[in-house]
Amino acid sequence: MGAESGKRAVTKRTIMKAARKLYEKQGIENTAFSDIAEEAGVSRSTVFNYFASTSDLLTALCGQEVNDLQEAYDESGCCGREGIMCIFDTLLMDTACYPQLVTQLIYTAVMSGEENNPLRMIEQLIRKNLQGKESCKEEKIILLTGAYYGIVNHYHLHDMAFDADKMKKEMRNMIDMILG
Repeated sequence: MGAESGKRAVTKRTIMKAARKLYEKQGIENTAFSDIAEEAGVSRSTVFNYFASTSDLLTALCGQEVNDLQEAYDESGCCGREGIMCIFDTLLMDTACYPQLVTQLIYTAVMSGEENNPLRMIEQLIRKNLQGKESCKEEKIILLTGAYYGIVNHYHLHDMAFDADKMKKEMRNMIDMILG
């Protein structure tokens, strides 16, 4: 049973990796499950065995993004301001690699209205690292996440190349402005 669940996990990751690549290259609306199956080297029915719909696949990809973020944060050992910078550095590195997909994942997660929305975990990580009065934390979370979304939107709006190092520097400047 363990080997089967291990094989299932590998197949699921392979499908998700293929979807991520194709969604970024072709766009979500232009990518069929048959395309993902071909890229992953599995049958179309295998993709459907793991994901009933594009929405399910997007939710899984968003969840994986957040899990990767949590893992990077945990491994960094950072806390406070440095922890917040680690969170956004990690987000921006992935955003720079997959700008179209990450933007779509954020939009999908925000619009889902799900109680266990993976973006809430990002806010929880930020909250955990904020110092000061409880009453100010929510406003700072809004400003910090808004700064991230603002940078991403600005780059899209002006058709700028997603340069992770430049974006991280801009975000760090905003973190300094917001946190003082």
